[in-house]
Amino acid sequence: MEEAARQPEHWGGGVRGEKINRTMTLAAELGCKITSGALAAGSMLPTEAEIQHQYGVSRTVVREAIRHIAAKGLVTVGPKVGTRVRDNNDWNILDAEVMRWHLMAGDRRRFVEALYEMRLINEPEAARLAASRITPEQSARLSDALAAMAEHPRGSEKLIIADLDFHRIILEATGNPILRSLGTMIERSLSISFSLSWRQNPQEETVRQHARVYDAIRRGDGEAAGLFMRRLIESAFQDVIASLYSQADGGPVPEAPVDASDPLKNMQVQ
Repeated sequence: MEEAARQPEHWGGGVRGEKINRTMTLAAELGCKITSGALAAGSMLPTEAEIQHQYGVSRTVVREAIRHIAAKGLVTVGPKVGTRVRDNNDWNILDAEVMRWHLMAGDRRRFVEALYEMRLINEPEAARLAASRITPEQSARLSDALAAMAEHPRGSEKLIIADLDFHRIILEATGNPILRSLGTMIERSLSISFSLSWRQNPQEETVRQHARVYDAIRRGDGEAAGLFMRRLIESAFQDVIASLYSQADGGPVPEAPVDASDPLKNMQVQ
């Protein structure tokens, strides 16, 4: 999991994909350049011949790679006018690969902030709803996920999977199919961000934060569940930003949005 969050490696000047597949590798290289802003909205991609020469690939590979990123809304292709980068409002941001390309960029701050802002909008409310809708079977699975987070080594793949399961089960427990599908759509980005956040916060404290959410849901206290989930996400945001940037640029770590009316703001929970 942690490997996915590192800077992209290179082959022949391009990103080395998870599989030795030149089409997908070239698509990832172009996708990273677009999502990072190296190829700005409105700019033209190099010609097919130029891309062939730069990456040492065939025309077929170039065309398939461009079709791949065009299907995700990153570029538009016109006859005799070339390939133009589209505005990011047109991108399929929730696509797993587009998210991955954002997280592979050198400057990931804005995307990470947007991801956590989206989580703060949705997950506290999901926890509140889950408190009144969770089934006994879902509650048992939520308990198992929490136990797995305490059991497996910090930053391990099994721990990250348990963390993902915990949040997915809460979204599932709302009974809302759109919220449930949200967890699936952003799973790749969550797994990367989770691997980063677990590097910072002591495991015992992070498990305790999740346990507060679980306990509130189990006893049917929706308000507490929502507030504890907000605290959990805000803490994770700080951990991810610290992991990505604090040592790199020496700048201050931005604070996650905080609800001033949150009664847990100054509460010490043991």
